[in-house]
Order: sequence, then C-alpha cells, then structure tokens
Amino acid sequence: MKIYNTKKDNQIKPPLVMLIYGEGGVGKTTFGSTAPKPILADCEGGAKYFGLRGISMDVAQIEKWSDMKEFLEVVKDYETIIIDPIGELMDKLKRFMINMGDSKLVQKDGSPTMAGWGWLKKTMRDYLKALRDSGKNVLIIAHLDERADEDRIVKRPKIETKLSVELVAMVDVVGYMTVINDEGNDKRIIIVDPSNDKYTAKDRTGQLGKIIEPDFTKIIAACSGTEKFAWSKEQKADEVEAKKEELKSEEPAEDDIKAKMKQVKTKKA
Repeated sequence: MKIYNTKKDNQIKPPLVMLIYGEGGVGKTTFGSTAPKPILADCEGGAKYFGLRGISMDVAQIEKWSDMKEFLEVVKDYETIIIDPIGELMDKLKRFMINMGDSKLVQKDGSPTMAGWGWLKKTMRDYLKALRDSGKNVLIIAHLDERADEDRIVKRPKIETKLSVELVAMVDVVGYMTVINDEGNDKRIIIVDPSNDKYTAKDRTGQLGKIIEPDFTKIIAACSGTEKFAWSKEQKADEVEAKKEELKSEEPAEDDIKAKMKQVKTKKA
C-alpha cells in the first residue's frame, strides 16, 4: 500500500477512462485515433476505411467474444485501449452465452433468463474493470440511446442491461459527441456538462469545462493537469454560452419533441 498527498505528490498522473457516445457518423471512432499509441477493438468494422482516409491505427478485429481474451493479452504494448462500440461487444457476449447452452441462462426461445441478464452484466462489468485497472488509458465508444423522461428526451449511451448506469459511474469522463454549425462549417464537439439534463455527461476531473474539442491526447493532458486544454475551464464564459445557444437553437420544437417521445415509447413497448 502506498500513501501520498494529492497536492504535494501531484506528479502522479493516473490514466484516463472515458465513455463517449453519439449518433452514427459524427466521428466517434475517428476521435479514438487522436489517443496516444492506441489499439482499437473494432467490434463492427468502424475503422475499415481509416487507411483510405490516411488515419494510422492498430486495429484488432473482434468477431466473437473469445477474441477479447486474446485482446487483453496484447494491450500491454499500447498506451490507450479503445472499445468500439460497447453495445456490439455486448451482443457478441450474448451470442457466446447462448452457445454455452446453459438452460439457467438462456430460455428455449434463445432469449436470456433473469439469471442470464445478470451473467451478461457481471461478465462485461468484470472485463471493463480489468481494462480500467490495466494502467492504460481507456476509451469506450457507444451508440446513442434516446429515452422519454417526463417532458423531454434524454440522450444517453446505448448499452443493454443496467450496465449503462454502472459504466457511467465507473469512468472518469462521459461525453456526448455531436456536430454544430460554426460560421458555416461543421464542427465536432463533446459535451461534458453534467448540469445539462438533456444529456448524460460527467467530468470527475473538473478540468474540462462544459464543451470540449474531440482530441483525446489533449483531454488526457488537461485532466492530468499537465497542459491547458483549448476549451478547458479557462475558456471565456461568453464563449461557452454562445456554444450552448447554438445547441439550443438546434433543439426540436415542442411538437417535434412530443412526436419523438411517442416514437420512443412505441419502440420501448
């Protein structure tokens, strides 16, 4: 056991564990390529065009859950571990469980039993904890899920089972990635403002402000206190408010929200 003072011994720079989510095509996987010495566990082919786009990254093609055991053995040579997307990895774990043929975990129609859902949640949680405790930076990518909550639509990471809630608690930073119009140009941003009740967001480090640039290396530096981030807590308040107004102007009208809530509830039913 080691005891240290958080202020005097601030040379200790813990690795960063981050969860990012958003709609398809906003650049979540590309964001992963900005990490220091990354390896990507590609669960659905998100990196297949990286070479054509001039993006260099080591990629492990994950076709089945058993590939993740081998993946855990090779990550020692890298600084950042990326899982993309966590929802597809959960599907692979589910197929693995079904193929086990355990009647306690799987019903006759192939769907998980209550015990099966519990097994899925625990197995994935234990694996993610192993990654978190590996001493590497970890970036977990998820698709977007929208749920009706009273009079609004809440955006959150899409993960089966209640693992979504536990995962948010497990990581250091949770961000919603989207694209806004910036003087006629598309600009990718990440919202990490936990006070915004329309998004699931979090910044345990307290170093990132509310809206940040999608550069994982810069985010790591800012969170460890070694470098000021372009959109960190030092940013001007009026700039933050301007960005918030841009996002607000793109929010759907009340009638659109009601229609969306009806659609979400129908899907849930």
